[in-house]
Amino acid sequence: MKRAKQTAGNLVIALDDSVSGNPHDNLARLERAARYSIAFGSDLDFDAECWDIQTRTANRRLVRLWFRTHDNVSDDAGDLPRMQESFANFVKSVIRLSQAADPRGPERHEALLRAARYLYQQLGSRGYDPIYLRTVDFQEAERAAIRRERSPWSHFAIAQSLLKLASIVREQRLSRASINFVPVTPAPDYEDERTDTPPDPNRLPSPAALDALPRIAQEVTDPADVCMMRTIALLHCAPWRIGELLSLPEDCEVVMSPDGRDLSVKDLEDGKPVRYGLRYKPEKNPDMTSDVKWLPSAVIPLVRRALKDLREHTAATREIAAYMEDNPGRAWLPARFRNRERLEIDDLAEILERPRELVYLWLRNNEFSIRPDHVRRDEFEEGLTATLSAKANEQKLIADARALLAERPESEWFDILTIKKFIRVIDIYRWLRVKGVPVHPDSISRNALEAKLLEMNYDVSADFPWKRSECLFLFPKLFFKLGPQLRPVVSLMNRDQLRFFITGDKNNKSIFARLDYKEPNGKKIRVTSHMFRRWLGTLAINSEMSAEQVRDWLGHTSVRPQGAYDRRTPQQMAEEARKAIGSGRGIGALADIARSKEPRDRDRFLEGTVAAVHITPFGMCVRDWTVSPCARHGACAACEMQMITKGDPGQRNQIARSLRENQILLDRAMAEVEDGQAGADDHAWHLVREVTALEATLAVHDDPSIADGTLVQLDLPAIVAKAEAAG
Repeated sequence: MKRAKQTAGNLVIALDDSVSGNPHDNLARLERAARYSIAFGSDLDFDAECWDIQTRTANRRLVRLWFRTHDNVSDDAGDLPRMQESFANFVKSVIRLSQAADPRGPERHEALLRAARYLYQQLGSRGYDPIYLRTVDFQEAERAAIRRERSPWSHFAIAQSLLKLASIVREQRLSRASINFVPVTPAPDYEDERTDTPPDPNRLPSPAALDALPRIAQEVTDPADVCMMRTIALLHCAPWRIGELLSLPEDCEVVMSPDGRDLSVKDLEDGKPVRYGLRYKPEKNPDMTSDVKWLPSAVIPLVRRALKDLREHTAATREIAAYMEDNPGRAWLPARFRNRERLEIDDLAEILERPRELVYLWLRNNEFSIRPDHVRRDEFEEGLTATLSAKANEQKLIADARALLAERPESEWFDILTIKKFIRVIDIYRWLRVKGVPVHPDSISRNALEAKLLEMNYDVSADFPWKRSECLFLFPKLFFKLGPQLRPVVSLMNRDQLRFFITGDKNNKSIFARLDYKEPNGKKIRVTSHMFRRWLGTLAINSEMSAEQVRDWLGHTSVRPQGAYDRRTPQQMAEEARKAIGSGRGIGALADIARSKEPRDRDRFLEGTVAAVHITPFGMCVRDWTVSPCARHGACAACEMQMITKGDPGQRNQIARSLRENQILLDRAMAEVEDGQAGADDHAWHLVREVTALEATLAVHDDPSIADGTLVQLDLPAIVAKAEAAG
């Protein structure tokens, strides 16, 4: 089953049609249009080797587009070569103008950037200049991607990105050669819809993981671990996308009466019958409006406990965020430091919650200008004036000090090292102390500190439904790492932090490994946040929720994507089919035979004939493949061993699509028959049978006399025979 979505190479970018015959001029025109564009913001540094772009999600996740010759680069990968300037500017121009024409998430350009790197390697002998691109370069780049990339989806994405680049090069006349590139990489199959591939159990949390998590939730005591476990508890309660959960507001609880009246949490606590849900922002909702995720009554105590703990651990952080919202341009500092001009190292140790040596390290890493031990000019002058000693040596020292003041009339302060060069005494600190001149220790500007802290803070998008201080998952920077936090810098928990907690990495153990929880075979427990969404989707489908109910719960705009969340095994689906047929919700030969038998014999009959089923795009196959192979070689649309679920929109859409395609083929075949082509008759009759069977199947879906959810097995051989006799 190929993807129904079609991709086109003729992708529009925001550029006018005035091209010339000179590739150099056209490239310059493309770059000029890109530099004038405001896509990604008017302050974007077009010439930078890395574009840092904030997404419009709640935590404003940073997407980094590196214009280097290799993938997987990082901040410290400065030795990796950059793309040659003309090629880099070509790629940057395409990306920025594409964004201007279709302003969606910046992460979608990563596939095009990877494709550009493969194309770049083909131009090594021609100076990496895009005006020398040829069709064979795109073909070689596609082959290189197939060799190096692991995933079929990556192959397809890169091939389509190469097609986009080729189309732009051709249409904008950016190369000297004519480009006629057609990718050969096919769209990958939907593995979940193949009749011979059962659902992969590794895409759901294992029983060992589900058993371990409640135990871990009781064991953890560290605040960071507690918050992570409460987050995972919320993932158990509803099929969240991770971005939706992490953008919950603190005031997220919605309580309503069964008849739709607004109630309060107190009504819930008083035991009144209520509907309970959490207000959230759907992750795939482009207009930033919020919605409510309604929750089963059984999970309400678990949800309220998780919310209580999260609110307690994040209350102080929300106050910090609220201070910065109420005081634009100011970073949060403890109240007693907010009006000081300068902050000493001991002050910073309190603000940053670090020992002095780590404060110095932090200041150096962030390139602060540290004013060393020093005296202030006014205090220095006052100390010299107060000196009454008439000793010649002392008078000389005072004269030297006055010379320093005269030499630097504009200086407001003097560091100790400079003073020692002018005043030759063994202990300059003692000499100044005797004169009553205070020595001020190392310090930095408070304004400089606040500017750096503000730079490190990321606010939510301006059009986000709630302010940063209203978000639930708001934590200090470094809250989830070992070592001191950075309280003045607050941000939303991100998916990577949760991923590291439950999966670990090369430097840190997962929570399962830390507490020595393993699979029964001794292997590591592996869980991802999205597994819980699949698990809850499967439970919903397995619990006979309607397709529309599952759609609402998963937050889908249609029922089509539900297949990815249906992880039932063939045996589980067979059990459901047997129950439906045994309870009278079946039509067809198999159901007729089952109804004719006594209840005890009926169960035995159904267990023997419907031992396992295979899901197809059009319904379910009840053929026992352990007895005989498929007689139709997987051509399921017009097979008599197929049972359809009446009213299933996904099955109906696939039947309708297949009918349209076969009708087109039949029209062509009939034209070939009229032309007298050899063998055309047999092909046409085959298509007539297929079209007849598909029309009959579609008629069942549209028959109002049959209840939705009924399993229907058509007598397709009889239907086809009748059509042939009539024809």
